[in-house]
Amino acid sequence: MKKLLSVLTPFFLLVLSLSGSVGAATITNGFTYAVASGSNQSIGSHFHSSTNGDYGNPAGLAEVGNYNNEEVRGLSEYNLLGLSSALNAYFTFDVYGTGLFFGTNDFSFDGKIDILAYQGNNTEDVSDYQAAPAGLIGSFSTVGIAVGDIFSFDITTIFNTAITAGWSSLGIRLQTEDTVDGAGAWVFDDFRLTNSDDTSNNPVPEPATMVLFGLGLLGLAGINRKK
Repeated sequence: MKKLLSVLTPFFLLVLSLSGSVGAATITNGFTYAVASGSNQSIGSHFHSSTNGDYGNPAGLAEVGNYNNEEVRGLSEYNLLGLSSALNAYFTFDVYGTGLFFGTNDFSFDGKIDILAYQGNNTEDVSDYQAAPAGLIGSFSTVGIAVGDIFSFDITTIFNTAITAGWSSLGIRLQTEDTVDGAGAWVFDDFRLTNSDDTSNNPVPEPATMVLFGLGLLGLAGINRKK
């Protein structure tokens, strides 16, 4: 029995380690808002979501889409002061729902959303709508996405570059790849920087599964011992 325990102890230590690391750890949380254009879709003119509760919409929501000849972009900024470079850094967020305006723009669209990085300033600015991009982080299709889905994008290089350059804030913007009037909108929330990929369609094995696997090994070991 002592020999069996000595063999299995490392396995259970691994199980405990995995159970403590399931899900990505947060490096820092961002503050999130949405800015819409007027008829000139290259310039932001007003908020759709901010800490001021514009139009009665709650803060922390990034609306992305197009309706009634205006485009709306979702933005989040991350205070880098006091942070150091990271071995891994991911931009992670959740799918909240469809457009924020019930009865007018509360429907989804199928298309692509681009994710761009820019130098932020730790404030909600309408001008962040058109802030010069420092790089393209990635893009994703809205086809088939659902409320509660989680997306993560590797931003290790741009995060560390921003730290090295002494940026006070890293800004990230979500915007439609193709502007089509009346296309509808998607809304995202819970924006954060994490230390690993937390994408919901690429799950980490659950601790319970690992424990059951371990119990199975114990059972096999017991059978062999009886033999």
